[in-house]
Amino acid sequence: MSLPITVVVLARDEERCIARCLDSVTGRGFDRVLVVDSGSVDRTMNIVDDYRRHGVESVRVPWPGSFAELRNHAIDLVETGWIVFLDADEWLEEQSADQLGPCLASLSAVQRPERLAFAPMIHHPDSSLNVIDLPRVFLADSGIRYRGALHEYPVLPGTNQPPDLVGLDIWFQHDGYLPEVAIAKNKMDRNLALLRTARDDDPDNPRWLYYVVKDGLPTLSHTQLIDICTELRVFAERDMPTGDRRTAREYYRLALCEACQGLAVVGDWDTVRRYSDEMGGPDAHYYHAMAELITDAPDERDLLDTIRLRRDEKWVSTSNLCTSGRHLDALIVSLLARFRGASAAERYRELCLPWSDVFFAESAMRTYLWEPYAGSAARRS
Repeated sequence: MSLPITVVVLARDEERCIARCLDSVTGRGFDRVLVVDSGSVDRTMNIVDDYRRHGVESVRVPWPGSFAELRNHAIDLVETGWIVFLDADEWLEEQSADQLGPCLASLSAVQRPERLAFAPMIHHPDSSLNVIDLPRVFLADSGIRYRGALHEYPVLPGTNQPPDLVGLDIWFQHDGYLPEVAIAKNKMDRNLALLRTARDDDPDNPRWLYYVVKDGLPTLSHTQLIDICTELRVFAERDMPTGDRRTAREYYRLALCEACQGLAVVGDWDTVRRYSDEMGGPDAHYYHAMAELITDAPDERDLLDTIRLRRDEKWVSTSNLCTSGRHLDALIVSLLARFRGASAAERYRELCLPWSDVFFAESAMRTYLWEPYAGSAARRS
């Protein structure tokens, strides 16, 4: 017998997008659609009330100061069956909405499903990034609970161990970190405040330091960036536990990748090169080549190496900046302009999807390095 499926939508001041989210899951055969609102003061709940005729339920709870606590409260409300967490700034693709129910019905027969969590494909429309390792689906009565005030992660009952993760060919869309949305909702300040709470509660967990860099890059000074990366290196050397599926060393390398953007803005190319050597992979090549390009020391070999490496799609897919290699395409455009001329560069740029970061605007080299705006780092999450 198939287990019931409850879609839980977490919301707070989401009048911009809550209807889109609910439209994607109502009438799709789910047993329940439950909106958990944590203190909206806009029209969010008025819009939700209009969906009662479609069977949507809602509950209002005080904001507990932690996304983990909010998700755990929702789990307690659901009690049994499959729980599917869908944030209000997300929506299910139409085909995936139809496939999710049959997919979970088939998973009910797997062995020991209570130890499993399932990760959909989460696509960010403003970028090429697909997040494939974020658990959103599991059994509500499995005992799995979340930890962390922000960037919360699930653990098995009575442990600090993550559940076994299985990917689903189910697509969520997420636009909550579009720059204009992140700025309007002041997400950077919110995230940094919650990360302070997470660090106070769990000071030796390297994941919080990484997210301080990722979410707060525009606010960090040169000294702060260096200090955080140094502390993360110590955590990596000690192999400190993270509670999730990433190791301390992985978080260290992720932080280096983010930090290099801020270090480039202040012109610390020696540290950018050193960090690139430690992180490895396509992003290391990107930062090394950008350092040479901006300090006016590129070699034609940089162009040939980048073109050769760009052809290796498996290698490119390991990037933390862009798994489709748009940053490498932008680099090739600039190197072509230097060594083959503007016409060759423009022809290549027309073939590529645009890339923007501190170095590039729509794959065109910036005249001055750009200070990352609020939300710019976070939208690559």
